[in-house]
Amino acid sequence: MLERLARELDLPVEAFFTDATPDTASLDTDAGELLTLVRHWLAIDDGQARRRVLSLARQEAERSGLRACA
Repeated sequence: MLERLARELDLPVEAFFTDATPDTASLDTDAGELLTLVRHWLAIDDGQARRRVLSLARQEAERSGLRACA
C-alpha cells in the first residue's frame, strides 16, 4: 500500500518514515497533508487508537458527501 501511495505522490517509500525527506512544504497541499497523515498513522501503535482515527476519518468523509467505504 505504501508503494502505491509513494508512486502516486512521486516519492520514495522511505519518505513515509522520516520527517527530514522530503520536505512536505515542497509538495502540493494535498500530497503534503496526505504524507503527514500517513506518518502520523504509522506512529500510532495502539489498535484501539487507530480504530478511533479511522472512525473519525469515515465520519468526516461522509459529512463531505463520500459514501461509506470499507
